[in-house]
Amino acid sequence: MMLARQWMLALGYALLAALAVTLTRFDGGVAFLWGASALLIAALVRTSMRNWWAPLVTCSVVGFLVTGFLGLGWAVAPFLLIANMGEAVIAGYLLKRDRSSGELMASLSWFGRFVIAMLVGPVLMAPVAGAVLWAFDGSFVATMKHFAIGHALGNLALTPIAYMMTGRAARKETRRIFKRHKKAALTLLPTVGLIVFFTFWQSDWPILFLPVMWVVLVTFRLGRLGAAVSLALLTGIGGLLTAKGMGPVSLTGATLGDRMQFFQFYLAATVLTVIPIAADLHNRQKLNRSLRRSEAEFRLLADHCTDVIMRISIDGQILYASPSVELVTGYHPSELVGRHSRVLIDPADFARVRDEHRATLAAGGEPRTYAYRTIVSSGEQRWFSTHGRALLDEYGEPIELLSYIRDITGAKADEREWVQAALTDSLTGLHNRRAFERAADGRIAAGAVGADCVALFDLDRFKSINDRFGHDAGDDVLKRFAEVALKLTRPGDMLARIGGEEFGLLFEDTSIGQAYEICERIRREVSGTLRIAEVQITVSGGVAPIGPDGLAAALKSADEALYRAKQGGRDQLLLAA
Repeated sequence: MMLARQWMLALGYALLAALAVTLTRFDGGVAFLWGASALLIAALVRTSMRNWWAPLVTCSVVGFLVTGFLGLGWAVAPFLLIANMGEAVIAGYLLKRDRSSGELMASLSWFGRFVIAMLVGPVLMAPVAGAVLWAFDGSFVATMKHFAIGHALGNLALTPIAYMMTGRAARKETRRIFKRHKKAALTLLPTVGLIVFFTFWQSDWPILFLPVMWVVLVTFRLGRLGAAVSLALLTGIGGLLTAKGMGPVSLTGATLGDRMQFFQFYLAATVLTVIPIAADLHNRQKLNRSLRRSEAEFRLLADHCTDVIMRISIDGQILYASPSVELVTGYHPSELVGRHSRVLIDPADFARVRDEHRATLAAGGEPRTYAYRTIVSSGEQRWFSTHGRALLDEYGEPIELLSYIRDITGAKADEREWVQAALTDSLTGLHNRRAFERAADGRIAAGAVGADCVALFDLDRFKSINDRFGHDAGDDVLKRFAEVALKLTRPGDMLARIGGEEFGLLFEDTSIGQAYEICERIRREVSGTLRIAEVQITVSGGVAPIGPDGLAAALKSADEALYRAKQGGRDQLLLAA
């Protein structure tokens, strides 16, 4: 495969070099029109740099032979070869280094850098060519000028054509174009050839604009391949007829050499007009294919996803709702599209959701997630979670919101259960110490210092009950105490198990006297009704106000009172000192 490519490159380079030397070389100097380097540059760009030796050796041998047989002779050939190979290497290196910017010949930003790469090599190698011919009695200045202009224009005009008409991608695109637009290709491309022939065959009318119009038309219809073939026809037919002294360029009355360079200016200008158009159209086609693929993937996902996908306008109007919305909300998509999204939001949460909507639009495409309550078609309240992202235009401004919505009602219920479990004593069903402290701290934070009281209860001789009757009996005593105490507390009082056999009572907006009275009723009820076998169960307690020092200080005071009650004989309740 590599050998075949080198043979094709050798033939192409030999043909372009021979035509340039035989048709555009005047006054014994270098060729006024040089396109062979363009073919070599395209080959270098398509080849890994470690394998550049193959195309360079191939073209060096061919170039040496052409210059020796048809050009300036064998003595000049090896030295002129340095300039010809040097400009191709410089251009190839600049283009290879720029491959990170994207696909070659497929973007406008890349094309600007391509133009610079095509000009640098000829300008740098022009002094080398001038020095070579000067050493052999040629003109240094004239050679520099003709080499720089002829090679730069040839590179600009022919490298895009050579690149687009060679390589695997070109063959693939050719097959695609002829498969989809065979009739148009077989009609338009021969038409371009005929128009180019007519334009450059006649020498009466200055109609150089006519081929350009058709080349642009074919580019719009057939893309980069159409542009490449049309420009190749313009180059081949127009260049040969101009070299024969025919065509509109002859109306200038200039010498044949100047007419050839004028044609090359014309060709380069046409290329610089058409190739950016072809690149932009190619990008638009890729973008359209990508958009169609993305839309198909989106539709497939939306139609089969159990969660809801919505597109919402900046002002909150529902633009699209996936079919699953009916399963989740009871609304058919057609009932929601065109309505404001507030139809699904609980009024109590609407202001917060509106703020989240605005924050998502302002987030520059970054996703945001938030939860809220919603009202479905049945009137039931449910919990939804929205994962939203703003879709931006080419200026980075939000145009709409894409939302992925999930029903999290079950998760919210589980969350409430987990929270409840974390704050509940599993044995008695009462609040635990964490819930007790959280409630007390909340009261203190609300400024209720001095208005609340706290009490501590501890079952007397509980260890001996466990030792004598077993832990199951002990657990039963704890549960029965909880039942008795709950029966005697008020709705606003909070009873919690805060230790093994220790219980706490939080009284909101209650004086120390009222708290003592309630606790005393609990103590008497336990002593009079709670027993296991022949053993009477009693409880001791301490009551303290919650002062400015907080819950910890109040609990310490109540615990001290409880300790004094234990020391004083148990089965009694004391106030904190």
